[in-house]
Amino acid sequence: MASAALALTACSDGGSGQKVTVGHLTVTVPKGWTEKKASGKWDKKFVGDGLELQISGTFSDDPTASAAYGRLDLPATLGLQDYQSQGVHQPDIEVEGADTSMRGDFTYTDDGVAKEGCWVIAGQWPDPSTAVIALTGKSLDAAAVTSIIESLQFEKSTNE
Repeated sequence: MASAALALTACSDGGSGQKVTVGHLTVTVPKGWTEKKASGKWDKKFVGDGLELQISGTFSDDPTASAAYGRLDLPATLGLQDYQSQGVHQPDIEVEGADTSMRGDFTYTDDGVAKEGCWVIAGQWPDPSTAVIALTGKSLDAAAVTSIIESLQFEKSTNE
């Protein structure tokens, strides 16, 4: 996994939420959401409105978003109870500033509760690097998911 300094910037984004920058990604976290302790490959975690948002600002050194997808899908197949991929959306997902991006939807069971989720992966080339967000909840509110995805901005970096 690529390692880079975690850059966190928080500022107000009008009344819609707070812009948070983690590694390559800037995302607007909806107003009223609370930051919780992140773990594993996730740098930041926020919860609100029945949803959970996790951010990995420097997820992998894969050359494309679709290559990084396997680093999420395979472990989920083995680690999440009742995990089922619902397919990927490409090229209809575009993350501003990224060379490649995609969305993968899935379902799983957590402590006996059926849940839905989606990953949005963004990447750069020719200095390969990816970043990911994960949104999960009992039910994904389409408007909230769309708002978060549309707020994503990817900042390229070089390995020089």
